[in-house]
Order: sequence, then structure tokens, then C-alpha cells
Amino acid sequence: MTVRDYAVDALIAGGVAAELVCCLGLLAMRNAIDRLHYAGAGAALGPALIAAAVCVREGFVSSEGLNSLLTALLLAFGSAAVAGATARLIRFRQRGGLESTPAERERA
Repeated sequence: MTVRDYAVDALIAGGVAAELVCCLGLLAMRNAIDRLHYAGAGAALGPALIAAAVCVREGFVSSEGLNSLLTALLLAFGSAAVAGATARLIRFRQRGGLESTPAERERA
């Protein structure tokens, strides 16, 4: 095995470990806002490490490398947009509006 193979194996192992930690975090958290943090990390960190492994193995400027990077970027930005919308909806349902409370304004 070459150094490149070890790097690919380490990146894939890191990506799988990140996904497992995020799944365990989703199960362990009690409320939806805390779960959103783990869902966001699961959609950004794991795919980024897997895309890096593909780029190391196939080359950055190859169709496989560029496709994996594009997929990882779309997952990261798409999940951030969905998480933001979900958080706004949770706040709206819990408080009846999106305005900050006087206590929140005081802390800021």
C-alpha cells in the first residue's frame, strides 16, 4: 500500500466516524434545535471527508473528484438552508412569532 492509499483509508474512516457520531448525537439530544446541530454536521463533515478521499484517489481535476466536491458542497449549503428554515419554524410555533424577547435583546 502506498501513502495515498493510507490517506484515502484515513479520510473514509474519518467520514464514517463523523456520520456515526452525528447519528448518535441525533439520538441523544432531547429537543429539535439541538438535533439540528448534529444533522447539519452530518450533512457537512462526513461528505466533505468522503469527497476529499475521492479527490486524493482520483485527482482533484477529474470528473469523479469534481462531482464529489459538488455533491459535498450542495449537501452542506442545502442542509444549512433547510436547518435555518426549520429553526425559524420551530421558534414561530413555540413563541407565535420570530421577534426577539426583551430578555434576548438585553443579552445581545
